[in-house]
Amino acid sequence: MPSLVEIQDYCRERLAATLDIAPADIAPGTSFASLGLDSAMAVHFVLEIEEWLGVELYPSVTEDHPTLEAFCAYAASLKA
Repeated sequence: MPSLVEIQDYCRERLAATLDIAPADIAPGTSFASLGLDSAMAVHFVLEIEEWLGVELYPSVTEDHPTLEAFCAYAASLKA
């Protein structure tokens, strides 16, 4: 099971790839919306994380956990 730090690192990399920006440009507390993540991109991002973690995430998870920090904490709680 990946640690919270590993989940954060992986999610930052995948989010950066989805948004076509550098991972360093994503601060943990920045909202997905302010980064430019739209609903189609969010679905793609969530599916990648689901596959990697082997968990099922609901489609609106990025709305309910709107920052990388909150999203990763939630994802880590599913693996505990």
